[in-house]
Amino acid sequence: MLPCTPQDVKEAYLAKAKLAHPDVGGDHERFLELQTDYERAVEFCKFHSGRSRWLADSVERYIEQQQVTAEIEQRGGRVTLEHLDWLKREVGEDFAQVLDTIAGVRFSGPANGDDDIDYLVARRQALGTLQWVDFSRSKISNRGLLRLAPFTDLRKIDLRDTAIGNSGLKLVKSMPKIEWLGLSGSAVNWLGRFQLRRRLPQLQIG
Repeated sequence: MLPCTPQDVKEAYLAKAKLAHPDVGGDHERFLELQTDYERAVEFCKFHSGRSRWLADSVERYIEQQQVTAEIEQRGGRVTLEHLDWLKREVGEDFAQVLDTIAGVRFSGPANGDDDIDYLVARRQALGTLQWVDFSRSKISNRGLLRLAPFTDLRKIDLRDTAIGNSGLKLVKSMPKIEWLGLSGSAVNWLGRFQLRRRLPQLQIG
């Protein structure tokens, strides 16, 4: 209930996470829902604690996102935005576009590779809302893939038809929110898939 601070929201989240986390017998899907609820609650709390400052920060973030989107497209990639409809009702349609966040980036095809991963890592502050990446049919390497480690909120990674092998799977094991992994046509063998399924039984492999 308002008024509350982001710290209040964090404490409430941690209390629920202790019971909902899969490591203590909680449901994986419910835990992911709790993560989403927490992120929304933090934004809602920031908005109500200081609308002017919140909107100013949103505009600054939007401008930076626009620049990153243009740069990704120049590199031959594509960006998918997420529209926060639940928050648009609070701020009005005038600010609707400013609230969009970058949800996914696609660098698919043989023209893309490790240098595109390096770019994403270099701009990770502007890509803090990234939920999925698509590197299918690209020339990324195992070593390059491991450099995605800072993006711990990734839920989907598409590595289909790439040279990614078992050693690249170390990245996935460090992703707490990962839900789907595209491996069809990759160099990951049956042992790598078996170990992945045993460690992450909730993970869907495509």
